[in-house]
Amino acid sequence: VKVTETGSALCEYYRTQRSADIQLRARLDEFRNIKRGLIRLSMGEGFGEWVVNGPLRAFQTQYPGIDLDIRIHPTDETVRAILEDEADIGVTYFAPNDRDLKFHARSDVPICVVVHQDHPLTRLGRDPKLTDVVDYPIGMLHPEFGGRQVTDLIARSENVVLRPSLTANSYAIVRKFVLLGEGVFLMPFRPSPQRELDDELVPLPLDYASKVTSQTQVITRSERHLTNAMRMLIKSLIESGQFG
Repeated sequence: VKVTETGSALCEYYRTQRSADIQLRARLDEFRNIKRGLIRLSMGEGFGEWVVNGPLRAFQTQYPGIDLDIRIHPTDETVRAILEDEADIGVTYFAPNDRDLKFHARSDVPICVVVHQDHPLTRLGRDPKLTDVVDYPIGMLHPEFGGRQVTDLIARSENVVLRPSLTANSYAIVRKFVLLGEGVFLMPFRPSPQRELDDELVPLPLDYASKVTSQTQVITRSERHLTNAMRMLIKSLIESGQFG
């Protein structure tokens, strides 16, 4: 079954009316100075521990009456949820420069080769290149993840073909694969107190010549009305130490 052009127009009308209704109710609540409601947050799996342990703690102290609905999504799904008003705020990686998205914060994040602490790549004496990585079993995320998309862009610019031995839709699964020994995982990662790897894993910055910029981003829909609580949550996310 395929939606006709008329059906698509009706769906778009419904989404627009639903969004207007949600925004009107939110603004009326603000006029009444009511600190209650629901915020829907969509984010990548790799941000979970940082968000819960950092920004959410400060936010819930100030807004105890606000309920949170958190969904773990890859980049493509987070962008879709934001554009279709299924999520209010997105924390994601390498989202496209869509005119319907508003970027509240961006932070460059290096692509790293994550390996076991005893892996031969740790003894290279320099940052590994993609040509070094292909000699070992590679673990990668599915193409809908921003980290996979930017890695594929780098590989094409370096004329290197990546043939993953393991593909998964979970960071946790690929990290377990690397913990087995010889495997490597290409992922965006910047060490910080809020984001740590397993004790036995080591992130090695990837050496590549292309000008591909990888970023962590906080996004909303461009025309989305943001309540005071939503703005406070975005502020907490930005000031959490992940966005220099």
